[in-house]
Amino acid sequence: MYYKKSSLILALIASSLAISSCSDKNKSSESNSSSSSSSTIINVDLGADLATLDPQMAEDVQSTRVAYDLFEGLVTSDQSNKPIPGLAEKWDISPDNKTYTFHLRPGIKFSDGTPITVDDILFSFQRLADPKTASPYNMLINNIVNGQAIIDGKAAVDTLGIKALDANTIQITLNHPDSSFLSICAMPNLSAVSKINVTKFGQAWTDPKNMVTSGAYKLDERVVQGYVLESKNPNYYGANNVAIEKVKFFPIVDKNSSLSQYKSGGLDITYLLPIDQYKTIKAQMPEQEHTVSWETIEYLDFNMTSPKFKDNLKLRQALSMGVDRQAIVKDVMGQDQKALYAYTTSTIEGGKFAGLDYEWAKWPRDLQIAKAQQLFKEAGYGSNHPLQISIAYNTRDDHKKKAIAIASMWQQVFGENSIQVTSANQEWKTFLQARHKGDYDLARDGWVADYDSVDSYTNLYMCNGPQNNSHSCTSGYNDLITKAQNSSDAKQRVELIRQALKAAMDNYVVIPLYQDTYYRLLSPKVKGYTPETNHLDHVMSKWYKF
Repeated sequence: MYYKKSSLILALIASSLAISSCSDKNKSSESNSSSSSSSTIINVDLGADLATLDPQMAEDVQSTRVAYDLFEGLVTSDQSNKPIPGLAEKWDISPDNKTYTFHLRPGIKFSDGTPITVDDILFSFQRLADPKTASPYNMLINNIVNGQAIIDGKAAVDTLGIKALDANTIQITLNHPDSSFLSICAMPNLSAVSKINVTKFGQAWTDPKNMVTSGAYKLDERVVQGYVLESKNPNYYGANNVAIEKVKFFPIVDKNSSLSQYKSGGLDITYLLPIDQYKTIKAQMPEQEHTVSWETIEYLDFNMTSPKFKDNLKLRQALSMGVDRQAIVKDVMGQDQKALYAYTTSTIEGGKFAGLDYEWAKWPRDLQIAKAQQLFKEAGYGSNHPLQISIAYNTRDDHKKKAIAIASMWQQVFGENSIQVTSANQEWKTFLQARHKGDYDLARDGWVADYDSVDSYTNLYMCNGPQNNSHSCTSGYNDLITKAQNSSDAKQRVELIRQALKAAMDNYVVIPLYQDTYYRLLSPKVKGYTPETNHLDHVMSKWYKF
């Protein structure tokens, strides 16, 4: 019954997108057409404008992509997402796996030629923890001694468990062992910024005329909604191995425009591409097209501060069951995504958390629909009391398609007179702010694992967590996660985390949709970059060569 209507869903999507199919090419296109064709510059689609140039404040993929070029920390990573030496040339780990001692490379410098000192490293870590900074990624250091107390405003910043043993050695002490800590140190949020520079300029330190960087590139220009231009940092310790002199990023939201600019030679690397041209692109440009399994989840947030959802578990479950994930991955997306019925992927940490799917995920679709309809009615909604909700999403054609498809599914399942669904797109930075404030009914969300640890996903459901965009709090969840983190028994850790995730799932705080893939085009002249092994999609321009 339901699948016969999938053509209607696709028709609705197609008609809605037809209006915007002739979208303008915006400033990005204009800038790109005049960009240099020199072999020393590479033109890269960023996919959207970045929200910040401050690495400690970065939370979105665009900001972190640029941060990976401009900044580096004690540790960096290779193209298989494995931690390797960064500003630290080596490290020692104590027998109890709680103390890490990092030895800095000799003679390391910022882009202005000033030395990168242990004080800069301490300052960068403390800045991330400082509640005055209010970093949305401060949870990365909550396992460092006193980290959480500082984040909560209960301890002084200088009590963080990081200290300089001498001018070249830094020691960090953890509350409990964490096999992912080196990968955490490779995150751009823990990269080195100049204490003198940030203190001198305050918030204006990220202005191109003020910024000094610690990574392979330095910032030359930043035009909001236009482009970001970087040039090689001659003071970077690995400068001799950086082949590309300049990198120009374009925030191209329209993926059809990105494809067009790539075909015309204006782009060397795309970000994402039109979903409806996937098969055509694979057939026409098989050697340039790369599809990669992405360690990520795509989902919808319920606004758990809204009376509409806060105290109505049956409604949340009904809406979750009303979404046909198989239709989304096959008919709407069609890029080898995997339907998702859990709050983490089955691939993280080698599959330790597989098998958490909702029991009803195995039911035939007609039984799922019948149960969803029953729950919807028991939740108090129907033709006599229709539910009115809105889906918020950031501007992008695939997000629009999903919103329209899901709205159509709900109308089919619950009846057009029983539910009224609207959708609204927002520019990326505005959308991020609205989601953090809880200014929505349901909101599109997606999360790329920062490192190969389930902690990347469990943080999304922590009560009062900075990345908990549903603003939910499942009873006992935080305690279970804390017990798991403090456990020295690997099996017990896994079991406790599974219990916590199941509790959040039973509370239906979000609607999981699918595990994503990414596919992009690389110009034949681009060498040195191998996306197939990069399942976290952490990319650095220092890998590129012509």
